[in-house]
Amino acid sequence: MWGKYRQCGYYNRKLCEKKGFNYRGTMEIIMPENYLAMFNTPEDDEAKKIVKQADPIIKEAVSYIHQHLPFPGMSLQLKDKFQSSIVNTVFYPLFVKAAAFYSTDECIGCGLCEKLCPLKNIQIKDHRPVWGKECTHCMACIAKCPKKAIEYGKKSKGKNRYYID
Repeated sequence: MWGKYRQCGYYNRKLCEKKGFNYRGTMEIIMPENYLAMFNTPEDDEAKKIVKQADPIIKEAVSYIHQHLPFPGMSLQLKDKFQSSIVNTVFYPLFVKAAAFYSTDECIGCGLCEKLCPLKNIQIKDHRPVWGKECTHCMACIAKCPKKAIEYGKKSKGKNRYYID
């Protein structure tokens, strides 16, 4: 439900403007659920199937980019605006925090989580990851940990993890 297109084009445009980029649109590409802090994730076979189904759309997006064309517009319904406003004004500021992340005794201190974090929010101290306050909940640290030694409170325990390279 929350991983759909919604109003992300609006936010992508604002981000591009802030960074000085030329915004060319937003394209919807359905990918497997990875937000294991809140939702169940698909089994590996199902995740691979979803990614395979997305391949033609990804190729279409690549074609637009290579031709320097904007992505086609997408329709936005009132419910999309409503759901996006809830996520961006209530959910994100209140719940998207790194405080619940921790590593278990299975952690080998390899530092992969630190390297993967797009916000550079993880540091390895005493051979264990330590999270700062700038987390976007991308779940890369949990998904790619070779020992499955990272958890998000009790919510991620027992859930399938995958990372698409």
